[in-house]
Amino acid sequence: MRVNFKESTKRSVKKERTLRFTLNVIGIFMFIGVLIRWWTVPFAISNNLEIYYNPDFQMKPSECKEFLAFTLCAASMYFSLINVYFLGKTGKKLVYTVLVLLAVFNLYMMLTLLAVATH
Repeated sequence: MRVNFKESTKRSVKKERTLRFTLNVIGIFMFIGVLIRWWTVPFAISNNLEIYYNPDFQMKPSECKEFLAFTLCAASMYFSLINVYFLGKTGKKLVYTVLVLLAVFNLYMMLTLLAVATH
């Protein structure tokens, strides 16, 4: 009886970079950038290309709450849609359905606001 020992090939196990992982990282950077806008809005550039602070652009506390609520809702919608999409066929169908409904709702709101603004 012979025993053949094979040398094991040890590979370094790295975390696989998948599309899901990439989209989640892009989303993190995107929403961090949107939240950074909260502090950078009061700064403006003059005609001489000088940066100056304009206190008129500073958000009031109620505006900050609304901005934060909008950003957190958009982030939760983005991350939930990204992660549901990769659950399988039903996840993809659900995401496409939600995106179509969002598109229809956005068109409806755009037309409603346009009608209100012109009257």
